[in-house]
Amino acid sequence: MKLNKKVVFALLVLASLFTIFFIGREFDKTTGKRHMIITSNGLSYFRKGLDVSGGTRLIYRISYDKYEKVYQGTELTAIKKLIEDIILKNIDGRISKLGVSDYKAYVQSLDDQQQIVVEIGGIADLNQAKEIIGKTVELEFKLKNPNKLTIQSIAERKTIAQNLMAEIAKTPELMKKITDGKMSEDIYYNAFSGATIDQLPELYKNNKSTLDKMEMGKLYGKLLEGTYATISNQNTLGTTSQTVKLDGFTMTRLIDKSEGKDTSGNVAILYTLEDVFVQNQENRISATDKNNNILNGAYFKFANTSTSQMGEPVVAINLDDKGKEIFCSISEANIGKPMAIFVGGELLTAPNIQSKICGGSAQIDGSFTIESAKELSDALNDGALPAPLILMQEEKISPTLGDNAFTGALWAMFAGFIAIAVLIFFMYDLKRMILTCMVLGSFLILLFGLIKLSDYALSLSGIAAIILAIGMAVDANILMYERFNEEIKDGKSIGGAIDYARDRSWRAIRDSQISTGLIALLLFTMGINIFKGFGAMMLTCLALVLLFNVPLTKMLMIAFYIKKQD
Repeated sequence: MKLNKKVVFALLVLASLFTIFFIGREFDKTTGKRHMIITSNGLSYFRKGLDVSGGTRLIYRISYDKYEKVYQGTELTAIKKLIEDIILKNIDGRISKLGVSDYKAYVQSLDDQQQIVVEIGGIADLNQAKEIIGKTVELEFKLKNPNKLTIQSIAERKTIAQNLMAEIAKTPELMKKITDGKMSEDIYYNAFSGATIDQLPELYKNNKSTLDKMEMGKLYGKLLEGTYATISNQNTLGTTSQTVKLDGFTMTRLIDKSEGKDTSGNVAILYTLEDVFVQNQENRISATDKNNNILNGAYFKFANTSTSQMGEPVVAINLDDKGKEIFCSISEANIGKPMAIFVGGELLTAPNIQSKICGGSAQIDGSFTIESAKELSDALNDGALPAPLILMQEEKISPTLGDNAFTGALWAMFAGFIAIAVLIFFMYDLKRMILTCMVLGSFLILLFGLIKLSDYALSLSGIAAIILAIGMAVDANILMYERFNEEIKDGKSIGGAIDYARDRSWRAIRDSQISTGLIALLLFTMGINIFKGFGAMMLTCLALVLLFNVPLTKMLMIAFYIKKQD
């Protein structure tokens, strides 16, 4: 059954009105997305962009530690630039998927540190912004460290600990964030709450007087050196086969010390503290090929879930062409040796390399369920990064222009609408003025309905595109009106004149919209974010003019003129 055009247009307008006035969006923390809801105050749910309502700024520090061990000079500079580009592309894709149209992501240098700054418009909730950016996931491949423990290697690890301590000393409360994801470098964060001295690692038992002298809430000014703890490994019979001492350097922040009771009910001093332990030797090093290329997330292509030969869920990691070459070279040179795969600093698997692997695929089998395997696969696809990002600062940012400028832009749009109506009245007649107002009104209703549905953040650049599009939409009407007048002068009937007016003006309307659309497409694909917002809105408006305004104009002209004649 063929649908009546009048019914289709009426349904589109009514659906758009319902969307504008009764549809809102709510952020879902479990999915990290904004879902539609029914509300009685839909107008308040229009999202405003960064320049209008402000938003959120998140500042991340890029950790290049593992690269600085391998590369130097101009080679290191080139690697850092590549890493920055990959991270920016990843963040851009992740935010774009979530429908945030107005944002900025850029690199800034501060105190010889490279930082990624992300500014998101339309979001004033810091927690929501962090949910959108999500946890960054670093993918690492590591081999067993072949180097023996030496005085020099211990000194190098101590230097790493001293540098890390100097960084933590600037913001001790961010100790956990700063060390997050560093387990792959044998750097561990630990926290203890209400523990007795016997429940703390042996380092503190051997340095109890030092622990008692620490000032609460502050990072202790010296590294504690020596054995942090002794670990006993058990064999298959359950008996102790080997004890391993974890020696290294520890930085401690005492949070609280108070008198309480131990598990036996005896009076004891209870300690709440956090520390970072840097082992005196790195047990694994980054996997590199003969050309010193590090195999990591820089060559990641995609991840997918699969099943092992035993039928258990696994995650398959697929690398790009360059990654395939590096993986092939590394696997060939390390047959029979274990290769550890870390995700987000956590060891997931360390299988032995059985043969040369040149297919560009690696398998992670970490005792997954189907759900956890998919979760890891999705996390890698959304956020596999070549270097860890450490969240250093989070804050709300003020709008550059504010609501007054936004309100002024809306008034300018309304004034333009009225000016066009008056112009059409003097150029033609009252009938065509009403017809034009109906077309433009329907156009704006449909456009704002689409804006609400797409969760587009309205910025001043978007409003400017809408104002410009109103004028271009009227161009289409004027072309049809002029052609209609010419056909009437040539003696055609009103019905015939309307058909000819639409058909003969269509090519000119189409070509003018397409030529403008090409510029809008260039702005959207190649411009900075403010131009992308302008380009996206222009493309939407141009499509509506061709698909909605032109046929609606013809339909209303028939309704206004043919019926009058009858």
